[in-house]
Amino acid sequence: MRSRRKRTTVWAYLDGKKLVDVVKAALDNNMMVDDLKAQLIRENPGHEVTFKVE
Repeated sequence: MRSRRKRTTVWAYLDGKKLVDVVKAALDNNMMVDDLKAQLIRENPGHEVTFKVE
């Protein structure tokens, strides 16, 4: 019997509230994860954008 590995993803938080699954959004938009992270930070000036692996 195979043991299943839990999938991890990267979530973006805007001012402490969950915003988007960065990995899924990057795949949907045909982008690299680092590029999407930079874009999220650029598009939200004045807000705290954090990323967490879950």
